[in-house]
Amino acid sequence: MAGYYQLIEGFDGGFAFALRAGNHGCIFESRVFWSRQAALDAVERFRTLVHDDRHLVAVRNEKDQHVLELRDTDQRTIGHGNACNSAAGLSASRAALRRNAPAPDFRGLVRRTLVLP
Repeated sequence: MAGYYQLIEGFDGGFAFALRAGNHGCIFESRVFWSRQAALDAVERFRTLVHDDRHLVAVRNEKDQHVLELRDTDQRTIGHGNACNSAAGLSASRAALRRNAPAPDFRGLVRRTLVLP
């Protein structure tokens, strides 16, 4: 089953998107954008930039886990993938993002609290 995108609307404003794998697990979540159109435009940039290792960067989070961040052409973070504990997990995460990124479908609108950086 192919992956799909979800648009997330914050209760107090802001939009984000999530990429979900075919098993419905979230494999990428974007930062908060201030308009619906900006979030949709970010999906298009995501689809292009995820295939370029200069933009898909491995970093460590506060728990010292590996996380893939996708950075825009201006080096601003678009979002991040799931945390993992090994280089093998990082490679699997990168492959899953690239495999599911071309998904054309948006399924549903999710409303929830969005945490601003």
